[in-house]
Amino acid sequence: MKQYFKLHEFACKCGCGLNNVTDQFKEDLNTARHIANIPFVINSGVRCPAHNKRVGGLPSSSHQLGLAVDIKADNSESRFKIMQGLIQVGFSRIGVHKTFIHVDVDTSKPANVMWLYR
Repeated sequence: MKQYFKLHEFACKCGCGLNNVTDQFKEDLNTARHIANIPFVINSGVRCPAHNKRVGGLPSSSHQLGLAVDIKADNSESRFKIMQGLIQVGFSRIGVHKTFIHVDVDTSKPANVMWLYR
């Protein structure tokens, strides 16, 4: 299967170089991307604590652990296709915003949940 992502896409956007995303997470996202058959644009991947605070992330954000990404999804068709791919792969922690879909694999948090951002 084609590898759709480059490692730098997951790195902290502040430029600090932090990029602790796990290989399994990347592989599962790659599979979901293959199923969805549309690009997955990573709006936010890994975040260092300072960047997480600047962007208003929660102190317990899974982004800081390399276990979460926000994927651009700004219309209903892309949201549906991305969600379909994520669920088929087995992702069980998904947040939906009007412009992105958050997905994480943080096992310290409840599984089989989907939430809306306001």
